Amino acid sequence: MYKCKTCGRRFRYDAQQITAHSHQPKESWIILIEDTLDLVSLDDTARHIHVSHVTAFNMRHKLLAYMEALVEASAPLEALVELDETYVVDSQKGTPVTHRKPRKHGEGASQRGLSSEQFCICVPADRNGNVYARWSNRAAPSAADLIESLDGHIAPQSVMLTDGGKGYGGLASHVQCKQVVLICHESYDKVYHLNTVNGLHSRFKNMIRQYRGVDTKYLNRYAALFTLIAHFCTEAVEAAADELRRSLGALRMNVTIKSAKSLGLLEI
Repeated sequence: MYKCKTCGRRFRYDAQQITAHSHQPKESWIILIEDTLDLVSLDDTARHIHVSHVTAFNMRHKLLAYMEALVEASAPLEALVELDETYVVDSQKGTPVTHRKPRKHGEGASQRGLSSEQFCICVPADRNGNVYARWSNRAAPSAADLIESLDGHIAPQSVMLTDGGKGYGGLASHVQCKQVVLICHESYDKVYHLNTVNGLHSRFKNMIRQYRGVDTKYLNRYAALFTLIAHFCTEAVEAAADELRRSLGALRMNVTIKSAKSLGLLEI
């Protein structure tokens, strides 16, 4: 902390950065970023930086809050954009369940097909390797749900490749894009297909599975983490962490663990 000799006000050199108000050294934050990108468990990260599980949890979710802000400020997807949704079962991991029978880890929904027990994750991806993932709604998304989640993240005049979902037409009209509907694999060719986004769905579910599920209220945080992992997937973890650190260094947010809940930064 420094003090201005002219006005007498005190300030931190890392004000509004991720290390602000933290008792942990910069080296611990570097390890945390690398472990988060490498999907290392919280207990292992806590051992790596010699802190408690609660401290590691708070540090990780502060990092995830900054990651989400970084993803939200990224450039929109453009040109040829594949768009499809995937679903994860509602989870209240770490919270007592009173409105239904508790499920074991990995257990599916009690109802068959799409229902209010399943949360929709919209995943658009363009052919330049850019990805965006965002929680949308429960069950199948409407046009209003898709617009609320994806507005501003798909550039106008792009070509949207979608399946036969009813809401995509309204989204295409809203963002002024041409829609190409691909009903089944027989309609795929070398250019028009949904193979890229379907592969991303599999990777997203594998990430959630590796964490033994995540609490639904943190879905947008982990969707942002997945977006950045997909962006850095061609690099080693150390190189990806270094690039992410530089990106976070240019981001200014005033996030503290105490204010996170009151600001709604750790909720959907």
